[in-house]
Amino acid sequence: MQTAYFQTYICKKQITMDIEQMIKIYPQRPHLVILGAGASKDAMPDGDADGKSLPVMSEFISKLGLTEYIRRIPGVPNTDNIEDVYSWLADKEQFTEERFVVEYEIREYFSNITLPDTLTKYDLLVLSLRKKDCIATFNWDGLLVQAYRKMQKITTDLPQLVFLHGNVEVGYCPTCKTYGYRLAKCHKCGRRLQDVPLLYPVKNKNYQKNEFISEQWKILEDYISRAALITIYGYSAPKTDVEAINILKKAFARLGTPRYFDIIEIIEHPKFDTKNISEAWLDLSEMARDHLKLRRSVFDSYLFKSPRRSLEFLHKNRIASAWWGESTIKFTQEDIDNDDKFALETKLLPLLESEQRDNFEVI
Repeated sequence: MQTAYFQTYICKKQITMDIEQMIKIYPQRPHLVILGAGASKDAMPDGDADGKSLPVMSEFISKLGLTEYIRRIPGVPNTDNIEDVYSWLADKEQFTEERFVVEYEIREYFSNITLPDTLTKYDLLVLSLRKKDCIATFNWDGLLVQAYRKMQKITTDLPQLVFLHGNVEVGYCPTCKTYGYRLAKCHKCGRRLQDVPLLYPVKNKNYQKNEFISEQWKILEDYISRAALITIYGYSAPKTDVEAINILKKAFARLGTPRYFDIIEIIEHPKFDTKNISEAWLDLSEMARDHLKLRRSVFDSYLFKSPRRSLEFLHKNRIASAWWGESTIKFTQEDIDNDDKFALETKLLPLLESEQRDNFEVI
């Protein structure tokens, strides 16, 4: 009886110590952002610099100008869904050439999508995080990379970028296992970086087959296991992405459950029906004691409500104290409308100067 009581006491004391430690290190943990196609479409609602829009799966084939070409392939499924068509081609060795044509057109289309010169939500997104944080994207387009390059003129303390399905703007050194801007040189060996592969839309995706893709998923697994705040922006976790969902859930469970103070934040469009929240995100939120937040706009997210201080804000607001204030520095639609990069840099200056002194308090 005494032994059981003692073990219970020790267990409770250990949990208390663990919680105290969690509270102490909370602001130092990463903020992870996971992007899907919806984020890129939201970043440029009027199209890219040339007015070109990002296609959804159901309009992919027509956008790429492949409708007639696909129709001439014997036995091809009668559908406009690129995943159905490409999966079918990938299973037929006799249509290898046709598959290569589709792959080439996909890479060409996305290689020619350019972020507008005006300020976009992607520019603000990149600026809203720091080196300890991470943005992992499922998107092939180079918009995030282009935003990163633009915002490096304001600060180099920017988040790590991870490309889960490859990316048209990224290069890779297979010798040194490094990656960076396409056509740049490896910072270790000096060789020109090679184009990274794109993970094309097959129904049964293999994230281990390609070295670069596999390494990117390992980086994501590390971040998702440590992140205190996970923001999912424009990615619905469709049931066809079974392998991706399983990896995410397994990595999230590494820290142990429940993850007392962790939050899952989902950014969706204003008309999004809450009934359509993916089971994958509900499972993660359950491990995080149902700390699930649904945002109707990225401007309502912790990213833009307290840029560069999202976890410091949460630590002060709901964990370490009962502070009811708000960050005085926020990103708003007005920043986009004004399109003034100097004004944006001036707004962030108090935060950036504080960071130089290793001061990360909410301002």
